[in-house]
Amino acid sequence: MRILLTLFLILPLAAQDSSQKPPEAAAATAETKTEEKAAEAPAAPPAGEGWISGNIDFGYRWVQDPRGSADTYRSVVNLGSGPKLVGADVTLLDPHKKAFDRIDVSLHNWGGDPYNTLRVDARKQGLYNFLADYRNISYFNYLPSFANPFANQGSLMNQRSFDTQRRYTNLELDVLPGHWMTPYFSYTRDWGEGTGITPFVAEGNEYALPVGLRDKTDNFRGGVRFELNRFHLTLEQGGTHFSDDTSADYSQRNLGNRRTPLLGQTLFLNKLNQVYGVTGSSLYTRIMATGSPTRWLNFFGQFLFSEPDSNVTYSDSANGLFAVVSTLRFYNGQQDLVSSASNQPHTSGNVGFELRPLKRVRIVESLMTDRFHNASSALMTEQLLAAGSVAPETRKDFLTDRLVYRYNRNQVDGFVDVTSKLTLRGGYRYVWGDSEVRSSPLNPFTALESGEIRQHVGLAGINFRAGQKLSLNADYEGASSDKSYFRTSLRDYHQLRLRGRYQLLSTLSLAANFGLLDNQNPTKGIQFDMRQQNTSLSLHWAPKDGKRFTLLGDYTRSTLHSNIGFLDPTDFQSAMSQYRDRAHVATALADFNFPSVKDRTAKLSFGGSMFIASGSRPANYYQPIGRFMIPVVKKLQWFGEWRWYGYSQTLYLYEGFRSNHFLTGFRVTM
Repeated sequence: MRILLTLFLILPLAAQDSSQKPPEAAAATAETKTEEKAAEAPAAPPAGEGWISGNIDFGYRWVQDPRGSADTYRSVVNLGSGPKLVGADVTLLDPHKKAFDRIDVSLHNWGGDPYNTLRVDARKQGLYNFLADYRNISYFNYLPSFANPFANQGSLMNQRSFDTQRRYTNLELDVLPGHWMTPYFSYTRDWGEGTGITPFVAEGNEYALPVGLRDKTDNFRGGVRFELNRFHLTLEQGGTHFSDDTSADYSQRNLGNRRTPLLGQTLFLNKLNQVYGVTGSSLYTRIMATGSPTRWLNFFGQFLFSEPDSNVTYSDSANGLFAVVSTLRFYNGQQDLVSSASNQPHTSGNVGFELRPLKRVRIVESLMTDRFHNASSALMTEQLLAAGSVAPETRKDFLTDRLVYRYNRNQVDGFVDVTSKLTLRGGYRYVWGDSEVRSSPLNPFTALESGEIRQHVGLAGINFRAGQKLSLNADYEGASSDKSYFRTSLRDYHQLRLRGRYQLLSTLSLAANFGLLDNQNPTKGIQFDMRQQNTSLSLHWAPKDGKRFTLLGDYTRSTLHSNIGFLDPTDFQSAMSQYRDRAHVATALADFNFPSVKDRTAKLSFGGSMFIASGSRPANYYQPIGRFMIPVVKKLQWFGEWRWYGYSQTLYLYEGFRSNHFLTGFRVTM
């Protein structure tokens, strides 16, 4: 971190030293820029300016220790105190255009913040484009009320939580960009590690335990793009490799979630060693093509084939007092060993065209298909250890499984320009598919269960434009389905979206949006009913083009209710799950500009956001903000910021928190 801060403090000095360019260098730069294509030419340094430009923001943040739940604060905000590189956006230009034309470097939120980014974009016209992207994410999730069977007894033990560090790197290289043939290469790595809490499940009880987490995914791909006057073709070959490791080493007495004896015996866990590992790999091929053979016809298509395979190993060794509920027997230890493998050929593709038979008429049709099957097998060996001289009980099981999935969608849309200001749209979508999966243990009459989806959807829309001041858009979908894959899938639904924008004054614009989704599944035993609605209003006011004052405001009112039937696992009786949510979300930000000496401008901003929800899980969240930026000397500004975070829940008061944040620092302009 110190090295980064030192580097970006030195860069402005280097820019000042190089600001005096010889006349011949400026002339060469101007001549080169004239000869290049305007659309692709990188910006050359203006005469009298240096080869480096941009801004660097660095400072220090003070965070008041959150009052209330520190775990909830870390799950929602997770910002800490210390020196920060708030942001840096720097552009390097090579006046002689030898190794590169332009390099853009962007860094944000370095210095212990939970989300850090680094992006480098380098290019040389007609030779290469290179992109490097790095992200570092600290993911913490520990809400005391979530996955907590004893929340009503005052327990703050979350049984599903994570404290991990996730990193992402992406490298891309295009060779000979702008030519009719462009080879490209890419490498991506996504990896993470950390700790968490997850239950160890045994018959009759569950034991929440700390675990170690580690995973990694590598993705390699390369190909070539062909760009012709009327046709485009992309050929790509790639591969992935994935690994996931979870382990637990525990040696304390744990009574688990069962707080009542079973047949007079108290179940418990004394020691556990558990190791879980997954490795997988895949090769894939992608072909994409677009074309415009005539002025009235465009077509497009894409094909993707992959065949991933995975191998899983699992082992555990546990000691304590456990039970086999089906035979009402107790034992003191168990050892499990599982090995499995799976393979999944996967084919997907889509084709379509846009037809313009008349000047004011367009017809767009597309067909998409996605299908795969999964073949897997597993060998499990389990040994139950009883107390005393009783011989251990060993059991071996060989299991096979299969999943078949087919999904297809065909859609046709027609667009008619009634006038230059009014466009109407009408269309139809048909979705069909089927699947097969192993039957549930509760269904002993068949080995496989099948599912189908059949859905007819009507589409309609309107687009009205009255010059630059008024625009209105409306889209509607109405569907009727015979069958659906999942209980909560869209089945018989209506969806409406309305959007409008009006330029009331040259300095004031208003926008409004409305959305409605109503879905029902009347199947006996499911009886799913869900309705979601949201209405939002926003404004942008900038008198005198925002030279002195700008105001942004947004308000959204949303509601959600759902009812769905389910089987209560304790007595297998039908029950109904109901959820209700009503929310208000508002954001406002006012910016003031105050001119100072030598045409320098001081800025002051204040506003904030709020979220207020009532219903099944009422909650309030407030985040006011105030910031300023004051010029000190040329190319140096002083900035400061205050934020307040406040969160509370009516049903879970112990999850609330509040905290003040203060940030101050300097912006260096090059």
